[in-house]
Amino acid sequence: MLLKLAWKNIWRNKKRTLIVSASVYFAVILAVIMRSAQLGSYSYMIHSSAKMQTGYLQIQGKGFW
Repeated sequence: MLLKLAWKNIWRNKKRTLIVSASVYFAVILAVIMRSAQLGSYSYMIHSSAKMQTGYLQIQGKGFW
């Protein structure tokens, strides 16, 4: 019964419901795009620094330190 009442209340003002739904949708899409750009940037930085310096793996002698 509570769920039915809540559903009717959501659609009481259709314009407001659609505006809020669209803004939440676009905010989620924007957050996903920004997160993927962030992870891609981190991956690129790690790859670039490993390529320019010693690489991903470095072998040293036993008494090196």
